[in-house]
Amino acid sequence: ESLSLAASSSESSNPEPSPLPKPKRVLMPADAQFAVGSVVFVPDEQQAYLPKRVASCTGLGARTKLTVGPLSGSGGAAVPAKDVADVVEADPLALEGAQDMVKFSNLTEAALLHNLRTRYSRDQIYSAAGAILLSVNPFKQIPGIYTDEVTRRCQEADAKALPDLPPHVYGLSENAYRGMLGEQKQQAILISGESGAGKTEAAKACVKYICARSTGGGGVGGGAKLLRQGSHEEFVQNCIVEANPILEAFGNAKTLRNNNSSRFGKFIEIQFDSQRRMSGARIHIYLLEKSRVVQQASGERNYHVFYQLLRGLSAEDCAASYLDVLEMEQLRLVNQSGCTTIDGVDDGADLQKTREAMAAIDMGEEERHQVLRTLAAVLLLAQLEFDQDGEEHSSVAGAAQPLLEQAAELVAIEPADLSHALCTRRLVTRDDVVTVPLNREQSGDSRDALAKALYGKLFSWLVERCNEKLVDDSASTAFVGILDIFGFEQFQTNSFEQLCINYANERLQQQFNWDIFKAEQAEYEAEGIEWQAIEFVDNQECLDLIDKKSSMGLLHLLDEECKIQRGTDEKFAQKARQTHAEHKDFDAPKGDQLTFAVKHYAGCVAYLCSGFREKNKDTLHQDLAAVMQQSQAEVVLALFPSEAPERES
Repeated sequence: ESLSLAASSSESSNPEPSPLPKPKRVLMPADAQFAVGSVVFVPDEQQAYLPKRVASCTGLGARTKLTVGPLSGSGGAAVPAKDVADVVEADPLALEGAQDMVKFSNLTEAALLHNLRTRYSRDQIYSAAGAILLSVNPFKQIPGIYTDEVTRRCQEADAKALPDLPPHVYGLSENAYRGMLGEQKQQAILISGESGAGKTEAAKACVKYICARSTGGGGVGGGAKLLRQGSHEEFVQNCIVEANPILEAFGNAKTLRNNNSSRFGKFIEIQFDSQRRMSGARIHIYLLEKSRVVQQASGERNYHVFYQLLRGLSAEDCAASYLDVLEMEQLRLVNQSGCTTIDGVDDGADLQKTREAMAAIDMGEEERHQVLRTLAAVLLLAQLEFDQDGEEHSSVAGAAQPLLEQAAELVAIEPADLSHALCTRRLVTRDDVVTVPLNREQSGDSRDALAKALYGKLFSWLVERCNEKLVDDSASTAFVGILDIFGFEQFQTNSFEQLCINYANERLQQQFNWDIFKAEQAEYEAEGIEWQAIEFVDNQECLDLIDKKSSMGLLHLLDEECKIQRGTDEKFAQKARQTHAEHKDFDAPKGDQLTFAVKHYAGCVAYLCSGFREKNKDTLHQDLAAVMQQSQAEVVLALFPSEAPERES
């Protein structure tokens, strides 16, 4: 799996780019005839493409017959007729494993993949394509890849030498830093890729380099030094490092593809003052996967911190949090998937690191204690079961009463108030306020909504506590931003979360195309070089399908359905099918009326609409919020301030 990184300068006031002209599709001629002895890339089911030497080639068009053999030696085999049209000439640089793939005379998918494979086999995980850095996750430690020598080489290279250095994430970071200095513009490094591609590790490397690059306003290149011990820059870097265990404990989880997958997006601003000295940092978080709190797929885990809590608390703390009564296998939030451990990970030891990180951002002992008690409350809250009478009015089951009392005590509220809020709803009419009983299923939904809200708000609060230690807006005049967000996602079952994530990636892809291709063409024009328009896939029509208001894109259709009192997921799916039936990027499987598919730039994804309305509203009912606002615990009160709007971030 590969990830791509691109450094681009962009002012925060930049308007949204207007749609790019629709590109023409460029195809390799199907009747291309290859010279005997030349090297070509031939489609292969296992390796995508393999380099072969042409043994013979006769005929044109559909009658072309091609025989290829090994690069060295004799023999050959006929290329199947269905594959002949996909055979392409092999660029010599691709066969060698070139550093920069824009230098290829013919940059094809086959050449790119073979070049990456060749370099990967030599432990050269970084490759360039102009301003783009491609990285292939090695899933191992490579000696010498992140040394002080590599850092100094990037720092000391002049403007002409830097692009010719071996591709490296440090070189990309150096470009961003110099752009901030020389162009006086805010800079952003966009990190994208599939789950498990190594985005988070790449982001850490960028942060580490840029922090080290800030040396009190020294010039670009020419012997720049590493961080001065005891400097403010070192303090800021240490604060960012100290915050990381908190972000990973509360925001990362084991998935089928990655044992430490970030289930949220983050944008880290490394701030600089007017002298271009590092003055602070700010962490923004996006799209926390709150549904994971109450539901995980088979073979995956909930967020790491739950397992840290259950394995790392002392016997005394465990008893005080009421977690000594139930075994891990009995807890609903961690027993669903059949996976509670990760090879090589000591959850108990990691809890100590998380606690130390909270102390490092100046959280007091009582605050840390309340955070852990709130986590325990989420675990116990999820254990509540409900009974209902003949009129389908629910109540907390008798056997669950002790759990109700324990969960309420942990967040310092009254058990009766919590029970009432879970099992009823207040409806405000024009003339009166009516209390309506909920049935068992609705009470279960309320329980899950409260568990997700508690966890999501706790994570956001912790990030803000990190920012209190990091941010110095009074001194900040510029920043280098690093965006690390979910890559494109496609699972066996895809829901609203995947639509949001893939929509974000569609937007980033358009911005990426706009910045990279527009920048390249502007450079050609500035240097007076003759050029032809760069051809690329434009995803504007797919974006319109999702978000264009005038044509009732999917998100606008969903918003409208959420406003209707009797709206349902089924009606939303039906309206989506009716409205966009003729759209080229929309598909509606006939067998499942609750499913539709979107043809994204990275592939076609089918979305199951169950739960779309509730997830889109993302609200916690006022009754539940009001109960939490009565808490006697300062941390819980901070999560549910009375003046806060009810829509969660």
